[in-house]
Amino acid sequence: MRRLLALGFVIALTASGCGLLDSKHEVGECVRTRVALGGTDITSADCPAKGFDEKSFTDPVYKITAVLEYEQSCPSGRSFGGIELKHEPDDAVYCLSPAAGL
Repeated sequence: MRRLLALGFVIALTASGCGLLDSKHEVGECVRTRVALGGTDITSADCPAKGFDEKSFTDPVYKITAVLEYEQSCPSGRSFGGIELKHEPDDAVYCLSPAAGL
C-alpha cells in the first residue's frame, strides 16, 4: 500500500512539473509575460488601478481577451489589437491586450 501511495505521489509531482495539472488562465485575468531560453511564460498579475505608468512600459501587464485551442489564432483587426501568445504548457493560445486601469 505504501508503494502504491508513493508511486501516486511521484506521478502527481511529475505531472504538475510538466504542466499537466496546471489550470489555464481565464478571460479577464491580468498577466505578465516573460521570454526566456525555455520559451515564453505567462504569470498572473494584479490589474493596474490607474492608466499607464512608467512601469507599464518596462514590465507591461496584459488582460486576457480570449483563450483558444492551441491550433487556433486570435482574431485580426482593430477589435483585437493585441498580442497572440501560444503557451505549450497550457496547450492554449492567449489573446492579450494591454491592461490599463480606469
